[in-house]
Amino acid sequence: MGEGLAEIFMRPYNFKVWAIEPKYMQCEWLGERVAAPDLKLAVTNVVLNKVAGNWGPNATFKFPARGGTHGIWKAVANTLPAERVKCSTTVVGVDHKKKVVTLENGSTIKYKKLINTMPVTLLSDMLTPKIPKCWLYFPEPDSPFYRATIFSNYSPYNQPAKNVKLPTIRLAKSDAKVAGGAKEGPYWSLMLEVSESSVKPVDLETIMEETIQGCINTGLLLPTDEIVSLYHRRFYHELQKVDIWSRGRFGSWKYEVGNQDHSFMLGVECVDNVLYGVPEMTLHNPNWVNTRKNDERTLAAI
Repeated sequence: MGEGLAEIFMRPYNFKVWAIEPKYMQCEWLGERVAAPDLKLAVTNVVLNKVAGNWGPNATFKFPARGGTHGIWKAVANTLPAERVKCSTTVVGVDHKKKVVTLENGSTIKYKKLINTMPVTLLSDMLTPKIPKCWLYFPEPDSPFYRATIFSNYSPYNQPAKNVKLPTIRLAKSDAKVAGGAKEGPYWSLMLEVSESSVKPVDLETIMEETIQGCINTGLLLPTDEIVSLYHRRFYHELQKVDIWSRGRFGSWKYEVGNQDHSFMLGVECVDNVLYGVPEMTLHNPNWVNTRKNDERTLAAI
């Protein structure tokens, strides 16, 4: 199991970035949104051939007689001062330094605190000056990397100096025409992390091209962006092949089993594995150990 690292240096850019935090479906979202059935009542209704009524929190609820759900918010808006509410217009720009919102008709509104309800991706596009992104997560299948770091936002020394002249080795879209000759920057850089395992194999011959295409797919790169440098490194996890077991919060470097209780069991199971070949369940099966109580291993009373 290993990870790959790709770094790309580019010239001036004009691109959009989407920040997406991975979420996974599980049952905790249910709460009161989905009514839990009463098993005894359900069986009784089946036996007596009765229809269940008034079941769950939404058995009865209020709804506007006119205007649908939108009618609620129109009624609320009507209670506010008309001169303070602007409808039927669109926000096209937000200057977060001057704290000024620009509307589609050219008028502006000054603010002290701004509460936004539009999609955060749209807000991000219209912010001026742009707020630098540091790292972004990508769970989508159209990119081989799970995380992209805008490395040049950390420090100006993470990319060539502006006055350095470098030739363009290719455009992001490989079949696009490349402009010849070395020229100055400014430059910017991306660091992209690709995970690799037995269930997610990586083709080392094509991973760089797939990573660049993933940047185009996710909006990190435009097809016409000029690339002046490419770097790829694969990290190998081979310590155990030379009889070294690296375990613990930082030794294993496995976040999902990095708490104190995990670290303790990593040590216990590591010793058992070295001495007796017992499988290391905590290290290799985090989903299993994190969903159950460990009653098998206990410390003997002194």
